[in-house]
Amino acid sequence: MNKNTLGPLAVVLVGVAAFGTMLAISEQPTSCPCYSSSSPNPWYPCLHNPCPKETLSIQSYRINTPTNLTLNILNAGASPKALIACYVKDSNGAQCANGNWSGQTLPPAIAISVNILIDGRAFTFQTGMSYTVTIVESTYDQFTFAIT
Repeated sequence: MNKNTLGPLAVVLVGVAAFGTMLAISEQPTSCPCYSSSSPNPWYPCLHNPCPKETLSIQSYRINTPTNLTLNILNAGASPKALIACYVKDSNGAQCANGNWSGQTLPPAIAISVNILIDGRAFTFQTGMSYTVTIVESTYDQFTFAIT
């Protein structure tokens, strides 16, 4: 290699390295979309899933009548939850379904009372019996609770 080409070659290599470093510093990884493993920037893979864990939990319950159960539900997630369907099953497997339920919207970090009404044909609520309540919210997440 000629001595006269080493200087310009070194300048080019240093320039490419400097440009690559500047590019790497200026291009920060972006958040990946919820429930996605593909990054909007192909040079940076998804490092974590930024989706918050959505959780509903029962704080308490009360059987009001043989066809009315009140659940005190806490939305521990970061976004409101609109309730759209409710399914109740007794310990014998009989089920009451309301797939077109216009339930309440649960704001985040707040517990509110939700009434569950059944028609009383398949079974009725009785103190001392066990029930499974499944609530579906507007993004179709399902939350199942055991009532004993």
